[in-house]
Amino acid sequence: MKTSIRYFIYLIRQNKNNGSSYSQLKHYFKWKRSLNPESSSVKDEQPWITYDAIDFLKLNINSASKVFEYGGGGSSLFFVKRVKEVITVEHDLAWFQKLSQIINEQQYSNWKGSFVLAQKGDIVVSPDKANPEHYSSEDEKSIGYNYKDYVSFIDNYSDNYFDVVLVDGRSRVSCIKHSISKIKQGGFLILDNSDRNYYVEQLKEIIENNFEIIIDNYGASPYSQSFTKTTVWRKK
Repeated sequence: MKTSIRYFIYLIRQNKNNGSSYSQLKHYFKWKRSLNPESSSVKDEQPWITYDAIDFLKLNINSASKVFEYGGGGSSLFFVKRVKEVITVEHDLAWFQKLSQIINEQQYSNWKGSFVLAQKGDIVVSPDKANPEHYSSEDEKSIGYNYKDYVSFIDNYSDNYFDVVLVDGRSRVSCIKHSISKIKQGGFLILDNSDRNYYVEQLKEIIENNFEIIIDNYGASPYSQSFTKTTVWRKK
């Protein structure tokens, strides 16, 4: 496993055209520790997104914040210690049960997790993973299933309810579309693995009309030997 400072600098140079810079060096020691075999997102209680996005969250959430997350894990443990309310929707039952046990053992009362299974059958014939109306996922295990109930779970909450929505689960294109109205003015939409351009290609206009970009560069991410991209938008 490559963890040397020389390799880290190589990653910076490789991603300069994607917005990476030598400012990433401040993350080097955290990144190196995260690659130890005993480290994990849940154990370390941190989101599996770029360090730039993690640092941003630390500065921009507080005890009054309300958070919705598509996909739970270390991010759930990170949020429950810092905010007023965390709503998590998860599609994987075994993972959901494990996460629920951890949070219940720690006796947090500000977390509400829900397991929502994908439904058998596609919304349309030959769904397009880039179309938010198809509720599909490129994940191989999701072929022949749709995530409409999972994605739509956020619709149980009123518009302008959440300070943060983190999209890091299944059918992310659809999740983004459903999240837009649920984020309050000045709140944040966070999309992990945003280097996958199809996540936003059909939503570009609506995103540009409603949000401004805060973070949108490749950078170091815990538990990963390659640089990734997490995009943070602020609602206008």
